[in-house]
Amino acid sequence: MIMKKIVTYLIILLFPLVVYAQKPSYIIDSSDLVEISVWGEEGLSRQVTVRTDGYVSLPLVGDILASGKSPSVLQHDIEKSLSKYIKDPRCAVIILEPRSKRIYVEGQINAPGQFILDRDLFITQVISLAGGFSEWADKGSIVILRYEDKKRLRQIVNYKRIVKGKDQDVLLKPGDTIIVP
Repeated sequence: MIMKKIVTYLIILLFPLVVYAQKPSYIIDSSDLVEISVWGEEGLSRQVTVRTDGYVSLPLVGDILASGKSPSVLQHDIEKSLSKYIKDPRCAVIILEPRSKRIYVEGQINAPGQFILDRDLFITQVISLAGGFSEWADKGSIVILRYEDKKRLRQIVNYKRIVKGKDQDVLLKPGDTIIVP
């Protein structure tokens, strides 16, 4: 019985360190909608939007940097800050809307606009999400504008060749703009 309590205590004590060391799967950025739930402290739980400076504001914690962190790292940082005021705080950080991960589709497409990139999407999938091509679309000269390392890259994509299996489908990244001439 005592051994079981010791093992349970060690798991509770070490679990945040294990989560903290995991490879992040999602990186929070400005404009993401995040839910922060503090167990047993409803007054501290809330939904917050990450500000353009990368911070969120929470009671007792104040401003805390969220941008550039995974949800588990932010959770660890919040729990550490709350530990000054609450004994053994436990919280959860949940991404409700990954608003920072947007792509834009414009031109000869039936439903142009912005779309949230909440999973891996390829150019063929986004064309479908945007309602498909309009009657006059040039499917062989689609342009993807992408910013990497503060440089604008321009890539021409031939949809017809992708569909025929002659070219690879292009994986889109947050911030991409797809222009269908």
